[in-house]
Amino acid sequence: MAAKLLFNQYCLKLTTSIPPSLLKHQPAHRTLSFSLHPTRNDGVRKAKRRFPVVAVSAAMQPLDMTEENIEMVLPDARVELAQLFDREVGITGQVELAELDGPFVKIRLRGKFWHKRSTVVARLENYLKQRIPEILEVDIEDEKQLDDSPASF
Repeated sequence: MAAKLLFNQYCLKLTTSIPPSLLKHQPAHRTLSFSLHPTRNDGVRKAKRRFPVVAVSAAMQPLDMTEENIEMVLPDARVELAQLFDREVGITGQVELAELDGPFVKIRLRGKFWHKRSTVVARLENYLKQRIPEILEVDIEDEKQLDDSPASF
């Protein structure tokens, strides 16, 4: 699929070169939305205008369940769930694959997280299941890793 992003000061438009016959067969996609704000020209203050929200779609292909794919998706989760792993504010939490046993994934948590560790595991489970639908359950390697006290870091 080829896509082109067109931009000028008033609009942002995504166009694709997908034949109409293939559109009904497209996989589920996620939508990223953002709005554009007008700029000031030559110091002249203009009345604020509201521009419509523009949606940009990116197809996410489901992956097969392999250790390599899980290890590839975990860094993607770090980017996607940035508020859980924000190094800029001193959040140094790390998530690693500990074990893969059939459709069951065990992960290892290290460091400090912004949210409760149980919340981190739940959000990671949701993200991993979306990317790798064969996963039935994501669990923690050791229950002690769910301890949010500073002594456990």
